[in-house]
Amino acid sequence: MSGTKNIKVLHLRSSNFYGGPERQIHFHARLAGKESVDVAVSSFSENNSKPDFLKTIEADGTEIKLFEVANAYDQNAVNIIKDYLETEKIDILCTHEYRSHYYGFNACKQIKTKWVAFSRGMTAENLKVKLFTYMERYFIKKANAIVAVSKSQKEKLVNQSVNPQIITTVHNAIDLSFVNSILEKSLKRKFSFPEDSFVIVSGGRFSKEKGQMYLVQAAELALEANRSLRFVLYGEGPDWEAVKSYINKKKLSEYIICPGFESELLAYLKSADLLVNPSLSEGLPNIVLEALASKVPVIVTNVGGHPEIVTDDFNGFLVEPKYISQMSERILEIADNKEKQDFFKIEGEKVLLDKFSFEAQNRKLINLYKSMVTV
Repeated sequence: MSGTKNIKVLHLRSSNFYGGPERQIHFHARLAGKESVDVAVSSFSENNSKPDFLKTIEADGTEIKLFEVANAYDQNAVNIIKDYLETEKIDILCTHEYRSHYYGFNACKQIKTKWVAFSRGMTAENLKVKLFTYMERYFIKKANAIVAVSKSQKEKLVNQSVNPQIITTVHNAIDLSFVNSILEKSLKRKFSFPEDSFVIVSGGRFSKEKGQMYLVQAAELALEANRSLRFVLYGEGPDWEAVKSYINKKKLSEYIICPGFESELLAYLKSADLLVNPSLSEGLPNIVLEALASKVPVIVTNVGGHPEIVTDDFNGFLVEPKYISQMSERILEIADNKEKQDFFKIEGEKVLLDKFSFEAQNRKLINLYKSMVTV
């Protein structure tokens, strides 16, 4: 490449919803052009449909690419992607989950395009996902570079015999101006909660490693001491019905609600009094960053990237995973202590400015791209 030619980067994400990972890709693509790097975002189209997250990204002028495939397992996708990378002279392909990792590995192995695999954390909610997780672990070892979203995630990869020399830690980021631009929507009004309610929110896929059942059991304990508490657990997934069944069995549906997926989660999160993330494993969750940016205190489990965001009893609470009584005690403690709530809000925003800005994230990714391409 000549010194005047921009580095061309294509991000490939198999997804439909515009959630945390998609927002990370989107904001990076918007910033990268200022650094002589052209970032486009791509995904798959089945039945001639464009994923919702690509519509959102395209709306502000970011370049997108849609790969037409017959279904999620269409092997023709490898050649379709490979031909595009060669025709468009893409320097670097970035992939973001097991499906795109598989296609990235196969598409790049015989061409000049370098391959970067992003690692955010892995799930094992059923046999099918366990198989895909195993495939992901196999394929990303062969990437030219891996981006881990937390130090903890890098350690996990190293423990799985991934060469540490190819792993770069780049934290997820948050744009405070974007969060501030979102208009708050009232949870109390939406769910007809009493005005004196203390509203606790959680958000994530309902699968065992996300720990929603432990949060419900902690809520059950906390409600014995404080009936003004209200819990809203957003998300869907294989454990959704089981969690709702438990809530109904315990006659707690007035206090604990599982409304499903919410496209405007951030708007409702801004009106919450507390975020609880009860995960048993994590990368570096966007919803925790979004809560801190929204000046909402947080309680998180001591797993994954959580300790890289939260210092216990300083800008939030860290609790041990599955430790129901501790989680319940911390919920009650913060609900009864306005001074601590305010202190957590101030220190939470400070840590975002210090460690989790998109500018810092963008610099690290740009440096990685430049190190991989001979200019």
